[in-house]
Amino acid sequence: MKRLFLFCLLLLSGITCLNAQEIDDNSVLLIVGSDTTTRGEFYKNYTQNAVRGRDTESKAELENYLQLYINFRLKVEAAKDAGYDTIRLLQEELDNYRAQFAKPYLQDQEMAEKLYAEAYDHLKYNIGARHILIGVDRYAKPADTLAAYKKCLDVRKQLMAGADFCDMVIRYSSEYRRPKGNLLPQKTGYEGRLPYITGMSMVYPFEQALYNLKVGEISMPVRTRYGYHLIQMMDKRPALGKVRFRNIMVMSMPGDTSQRAFDKINAVYDSLQAGANFSRMAAQFSEDRSSAPRGGEVSLTKLDRMLPEVIEQLFSLKEGEYTKPFRSRIGWHIVQLEEKSGVEDYESTRSVIVYTFDNDQERGMIPLAAKQQELLAQTQWKLNQDVWKEVLKYLPDTVRGDRLPKDSMANPKLFGKTLLVYEGKDVPVWRFMKLAQQMTRRDVIVDVKSWANDMLQSFLGSQAIIHELSILESKYPDFAAMMKEYRDGIYLFDINNRTVWGKAVDDTAGLENYYEKHKSKYFSPAKAVATVFTYNVAKIDTKAVRKLMQKAYNGKWSFERLKADAIDMFGESNIRVDSMAYLQGKNYFVDKVEWKPGLSSDLLSGTDSKAFVWIHDVIKPRQYTLDEVRGTVITDYQGHLEREWLKQLKDTYKITVNQDVFNSLLPR
Repeated sequence: MKRLFLFCLLLLSGITCLNAQEIDDNSVLLIVGSDTTTRGEFYKNYTQNAVRGRDTESKAELENYLQLYINFRLKVEAAKDAGYDTIRLLQEELDNYRAQFAKPYLQDQEMAEKLYAEAYDHLKYNIGARHILIGVDRYAKPADTLAAYKKCLDVRKQLMAGADFCDMVIRYSSEYRRPKGNLLPQKTGYEGRLPYITGMSMVYPFEQALYNLKVGEISMPVRTRYGYHLIQMMDKRPALGKVRFRNIMVMSMPGDTSQRAFDKINAVYDSLQAGANFSRMAAQFSEDRSSAPRGGEVSLTKLDRMLPEVIEQLFSLKEGEYTKPFRSRIGWHIVQLEEKSGVEDYESTRSVIVYTFDNDQERGMIPLAAKQQELLAQTQWKLNQDVWKEVLKYLPDTVRGDRLPKDSMANPKLFGKTLLVYEGKDVPVWRFMKLAQQMTRRDVIVDVKSWANDMLQSFLGSQAIIHELSILESKYPDFAAMMKEYRDGIYLFDINNRTVWGKAVDDTAGLENYYEKHKSKYFSPAKAVATVFTYNVAKIDTKAVRKLMQKAYNGKWSFERLKADAIDMFGESNIRVDSMAYLQGKNYFVDKVEWKPGLSSDLLSGTDSKAFVWIHDVIKPRQYTLDEVRGTVITDYQGHLEREWLKQLKDTYKITVNQDVFNSLLPR
């Protein structure tokens, strides 16, 4: 019998251990209506909303939070049953959040982080540069593209043999505006010069090539959407960051041989050297109309908005210093540096970098394209080659991107055909045409075949992203949990607003009725406006205090005067003088006297404290009107509505708590 009893104990112990092992974060803790919450979901919410600074939770805290969480789930269930998943505005808000949170899942995040770090490294420097552009359309004929490349190589060969860069710009650069006729214009020395460049201020291939150069070095041909570039790095300095300076400018265009500008700028400089105020001199003499009214002040976050000759002077200046007169391509200048910030640390700058990538189609496409290729290798898709050949035949020889037909009605027989089957879904031709138009709206497409193949790759990538976007919740549990959290939050806010917050404001009759039933809460009790002089009887003579108080009372002294005189006579550490409107029960001494204007005798409290009470006035009790306390009543009415609503919800939805699972969360 004893052996059987021990066997049963061991068996029960084994069952208990087995049950304990079976309880994990996937165990269901709570069921509210049709909604279930696992142990892990509940504990994650608890830790996110727990009091900061606490390392452990108590049983009371967990039980209290469970009740709050049940209320939360009740409201969300009510929102679902009310059809909130069909409210367009709420779904659009949720879709916006989803698109924002989906981004890290739809790009090669490791590559993106490397590009962000590279951009930050570029931001740390300002670079002076010049370039020669041999222009060629993005989708030019192969022969034209090759000719532009060879021409660029030839120009570089001449530069490396000692040809003058400015001369080469005048002769060959597509950006240089040449006058009509055969005569070349007079060289200024600024040809091809760019404003000072920093990270993310140029198209990505240009920037990447530039930052890989050394000072003085000339690049090999660099292809961008504008054509082929030869880039020379002229200068590389630690970045100014945000810069604020003052500029005094006197206009003098290239070729101007008069002394007017030179004499004027030197006269200004002489005045500055003699102690003249820079701001006043700029306002009076500067010919820069944009900055002169502000005393010459210029604030820049992007240096490409200012002449490089001006920016170049700022690198060597300290705050408060100004330059000697110097020449730019448009005149003479004196600049004074007021402030330069440098570049903030990576963590502070990262959000700006990410935002720039998100809004830069070229940069943002790099990690996206890498992810697209990864997804295309993992998914099932098939291109209908026969339909694709029809599309190529349909396209004209030369076209502008914005003139591509995108409507299925343009050629319903072709545009309605299936171009692609992606993960079992048919994708029609018209979707390809629509995307192609959006991506090349401004392009002149000469080599249509090359363009079409590029567009097809982009289209395949877009289908990969669309498919991936549709399965994020099933593929990534953390994404599904985050979207559930935001969806519940949106539903909760809206249903609370409709049922409680907004109703309390808009329901005038209900608010008035609530006020009438609870008038006693909005009642101002009697108050004694009094000055209380408390002192230490062991250190201060009562007669002296009585004499001072009587004098103050007879003379109708102000509180400030009484307190100042008392401190002078008795010292601040031995007395306390207070004056306010006292409620009954808030001050021992005030409660001891009759509430009518006058000065009391000395009052004893304990063994070492006495006080005199001077009653100035007595405020009679009165009832507040609804208008006087409307804000407070609305808050109270909201609480009332919420309590009534929760009672109703608890009667409507069945609530089940798995106590064993909950107990597994309790501290041991």
